[in-house]
Amino acid sequence: DSSRRQGGLKPIREGFWRVDVELPRSPSEPRRRVSRTVEGTRAEAEVVLDELTRSVAGGVLPAARPAKRQGTVKARSRRSGAITQLGHDRWLVGVEGPVDPVTGQRRRYTKTVRGSRDLAEVALARLKLLLENGERPVATSARNVKAACDLYLSETRTESQTIRTDRSACRRICSTVLPGGKVVGEVPLSKLDWKTVEAVYAAWEGALDPMTSSRYASTMSKVLEHTKRTGWISANPCADARRPKVPSHRPTVPSFGDVREALDRAKAVDFMLHAYLMGMATIGCRRSELLAITISDLDLDNAIATIRASIADGGPGRGTYQKTTKRDDWRDVPLTAQMVEIFRELLARRTAQLSAIGPKTLAPSSYVFSDDPAGLAWLRPDSTSQRWLAARGDSDVTFAMLRRYVATQLLDVTSGDYRTVASITGNSEETLRRWYDAGPNLEKKKAVVMMSRL
Repeated sequence: DSSRRQGGLKPIREGFWRVDVELPRSPSEPRRRVSRTVEGTRAEAEVVLDELTRSVAGGVLPAARPAKRQGTVKARSRRSGAITQLGHDRWLVGVEGPVDPVTGQRRRYTKTVRGSRDLAEVALARLKLLLENGERPVATSARNVKAACDLYLSETRTESQTIRTDRSACRRICSTVLPGGKVVGEVPLSKLDWKTVEAVYAAWEGALDPMTSSRYASTMSKVLEHTKRTGWISANPCADARRPKVPSHRPTVPSFGDVREALDRAKAVDFMLHAYLMGMATIGCRRSELLAITISDLDLDNAIATIRASIADGGPGRGTYQKTTKRDDWRDVPLTAQMVEIFRELLARRTAQLSAIGPKTLAPSSYVFSDDPAGLAWLRPDSTSQRWLAARGDSDVTFAMLRRYVATQLLDVTSGDYRTVASITGNSEETLRRWYDAGPNLEKKKAVVMMSRL
């Protein structure tokens, strides 16, 4: 038996055995054993054990090569991958892929497969193909959340106000301390999952305003989505995390009298500012979209304005630039008769200024709102805010409030037709339903009046 031969036979896992025999030694020498791994049945392992025992007794050690039963898979070549059986119909396939792009260390990519060995072979082949084509990005342990934030801030190009918000959000994200004392900025991207993201959101509760938490959560999602496109991670963990709730509230909407007073104040100081405020109070577009309107975008005979672009501020080093609308589309917006009259008067004044210095007509590409008589340059978005702050006096009406005024007025006129209002203002229906109510229109009143008397 095994004890008489001073050898041993031990099962490793299904179909694999470890056989070992003690080597001869003198009383002063330590014990030494030679072992082999055998793939096959127990009887085949017993045969290998007998051969190993006879070899040791004869003073000859066989080559260190495990015996395999007939018909088994041949040994794989280097970097061809490996398949290891973890249990019944469970296999671990792995292959050595490209080295870590930062540390230069070797990386092994693995995947667990359920089914037969043939399915494991297919999974291994697919894994090798993905690695060869560079379609399986895996995070490196040398890159952390702070590196992802720095990459996002250095490569993204958005408006200056958005950049300020993103920079503030990234500082908060990297400095957040998780339970256990771990700083989020030091967490490797390879260890970042949806549970960690939710832990970050939980750490913000009570420390940040709910609206601020929501904006910072959006920035974190944008950072990790950019990191995914870069190839540092294979999936955005924010997609599976539960985001902070955004409390809804009734928006501050100015009354008709407040809007009328604001327009009168602007008209007394600057007619172009008056036209700009009238556009905000009737067209319903964003102020950046209003600044991008050219003469070719106006069809005053049919009272239509085409919104197709916007003016954005890229901050220091880039300045203002023209870009597509927020929803990357264009839309035709009807104009009120009052707005058509103001546009005609504004363009007539500009033509009169231009006639005094040369050309008598404005080019179709001329911007409607411009300090240049020829309309060759657009107004900076911050300059319109500064003009209104200097002219409004004690009026608390803002450009954002004028946009809300248009949205609520249109919802009342259309009896809550969110799709029509969305096509005019450029908002999504979801945004309108979340922040704006259709108001006390006749349909609501009729529904309440028709309730039975209690």
